[in-house]
Amino acid sequence: MADHEEHISSDESYWLSSRRPLEMLVFLLPFILLYEVCLVFVLRNDAGTITNRAHEWLVRYLDFAIPEEVGLSFPSLVIFVVLLLWHVLSRNRWRPAWGTIGLMVIESALLAIPLVVLSRFVHELLPMVGQEEPILGSLGPMGLIAISIGAGLYEELLFRMLLFFLIHTFVVDLLRFPSVLGTVLAIVVSAVLFALYHPPVGPEATYTAARAFFYIAAGIFFGLIYVVRGFGIVVAVHAFYDLVTLFAPD
Repeated sequence: MADHEEHISSDESYWLSSRRPLEMLVFLLPFILLYEVCLVFVLRNDAGTITNRAHEWLVRYLDFAIPEEVGLSFPSLVIFVVLLLWHVLSRNRWRPAWGTIGLMVIESALLAIPLVVLSRFVHELLPMVGQEEPILGSLGPMGLIAISIGAGLYEELLFRMLLFFLIHTFVVDLLRFPSVLGTVLAIVVSAVLFALYHPPVGPEATYTAARAFFYIAAGIFFGLIYVVRGFGIVVAVHAFYDLVTLFAPD
């Protein structure tokens, strides 16, 4: 009987532990700390601090709750506090499954591959899709790494964690529709808003059908990962995809 119980615990270890808040927090801490260090020493210049728009929006629209000394670090604190409170309320053990953390890195890297392939395919059809924003050209390798991590952290915080919560709560808790419908609507609406969030590119600042298709597809892909595999994995998949895109030759 003891062997059987141990076998059950082992079977559930990765699939479930990778979705537990403590494992997600431990997994994301290196991403958060690296980005915070880069905010001070890499992304800051005389004109201000270079970061992604999701990060800026989170700071701007939550500034009523932000002490001045916290500033740009507030979204990172939101992630930390939400996952920590979630862990406390779930009453799980305080020792993370360390083997899970390494497997989450591998899984995230593998899940980024389909999006990279799709990006390259669409890029071949319409090269405009793959153009980088001009400001990124001024950043060195460490800056590009930081921007990729920041996009994973704060775009997923905004478009998946926060939007999913709001849409699902409205549809399921207020309108009393089934949870499945709330989840589907959250995936679709967040994907459309994710596409609109990315600005037009190209010589005439045009928003092409191919670009819209790619970002909606990417948003749906991230939404599915968020639902099935959790916040930690989707952040890393997003960051790894951006890393490949920014460093891979055209």
